[in-house]
Amino acid sequence: MEAANFQLYKVRRAIQTHGVTVTAEIPVKNEFGEPTGQSESRSFMGLYHETTSYLSKTTSDASTLRRKSSPMLLCLWDDVEQLPIPCKILHNGKEYDLAEVKDLEECQLIGDLSLEEVQHGQLQV
Repeated sequence: MEAANFQLYKVRRAIQTHGVTVTAEIPVKNEFGEPTGQSESRSFMGLYHETTSYLSKTTSDASTLRRKSSPMLLCLWDDVEQLPIPCKILHNGKEYDLAEVKDLEECQLIGDLSLEEVQHGQLQV
């Protein structure tokens, strides 16, 4: 148990030192579980990072290899375990949809949020 507490301390220190404050827009539901159209905001600290997956496309003569970055957010489990899917995450002036909350190492200490960027028909430069 001491090792888990030490790992949690290291991650907590990294998030507090290098992390950013993000806001989650959580849809409010009525007593029947239906969305009311309103949302409540909740802020927490997280460490933004990206994972890269490689997509390969083969044709008869040549192959093409493309990279696709996926935004992620490393957070403390206590801050993110109750986040519902779907919910909106606001970070650095961009809006993301929450795709998945992963419990790293299944020890309920650290959560990794998988995000998908929401594009509103504007050109990315």
